[in-house]
Parts: sequence; structure tokens; C-alpha cells
Amino acid sequence: MTPSQPPLPYAPVVLKLLKGVIYSDDPHWERLQSYLTPIKDYFGKIGLQVQHYETEGFAYLDQPDSEPDDPTESLPRLVARRQLSFKVTMLCVLLREQLRLFDASDATGRLVLDVEKLRDLIQPYLPVGNNEEKFRREVNDLINQAIELGFLKRRSGDRANYEVRAILKAKIDADMLERLKQKLEADATPT
Repeated sequence: MTPSQPPLPYAPVVLKLLKGVIYSDDPHWERLQSYLTPIKDYFGKIGLQVQHYETEGFAYLDQPDSEPDDPTESLPRLVARRQLSFKVTMLCVLLREQLRLFDASDATGRLVLDVEKLRDLIQPYLPVGNNEEKFRREVNDLINQAIELGFLKRRSGDRANYEVRAILKAKIDADMLERLKQKLEADATPT
């Protein structure tokens, strides 16, 4: 058996990217900055792209769709795509709009919303009706799904406040945001 080679100096970053988004508060962020070119080259050899948003403070892997007329073999998907339900999409659009407003306000730091603000945002699209408890459960379920998707992060030690993650800016760009907002407004339930 031959001795194994030591891991690449950026191996921890490669592994973190394979697991998901890396944010600027991650201990590996600086190493990502230092080795960005070789990391991009490494992933490029296997058909993946590093999407790096330095000013926003996050990076993630993307797998471009293969072209239909491309003669090379299409690569299997690293991460299966899943279609979001209308309600989860609605929450993502509302969160993305809050990020847009936060950025336009020249506020510093990160956007944090409490559960009451989230309920207020969602309420026009999920009428409370006669059952307040059902509405609260449904909002909590949507919040938990947004956390699983990485779009919200529960503040440590605080069950009522959530950080809206900047990855939403990459997943829903300004044009898509406007199209989705128009569709949501057309579908909104009158209050």
C-alpha cells in the first residue's frame, strides 16, 4: 500500500461547499478567499461552479444544466432539485422582498425578523379565518421549511427571531422577485 498524500490545504472548504452554503461567519471563509481560484478549478473539473458573493458574504456550489445539443454525457445531479409548494414559494418571495427593503434602507448588519412580523407578512396569503391556532401552526411549519432550505436561521438561544439568509438574493434575483410578487398579489386573498 502506498502512503496517502496529505489533503489539499483547501480540502476543508471543498467539503463544506459539498455540504451547503458557506457564510462569512464560518471559520473556513478566509480560507475560501485565499484559495478561491484553485477551489473553482477543482470543482470545474467535475462540472460544478462555485458561486461566490464576497460582498454579500456567502458562497455555494451550483451545477449548471447541460445543454440539450451537448454531445458529452450529461452529469448526474449532485443535489436533486425539488419544486417548492406555493406557500413556501410565497414565504421565500416575502423574505426576499424584506431583504430588498433592508438593503435599500442602508441598514447595517443582518436582517432579523421576529415570528410576529413573519405572521403579519404571511397573513394576507393565508387567511386566519376562525382558527388562529391552525394559522399559527401553518406559519410555524412554513418557517421550519424555510430553515431546512437555508433561507432562515433561528437566532441562537432565541426561538422567536430569525435571520433572513442572504442566499435568497442568489436564488431569487430582482427580475424573478418582481414576477413572483406580481403573481402573489394577483393570488392574494382579500383581508
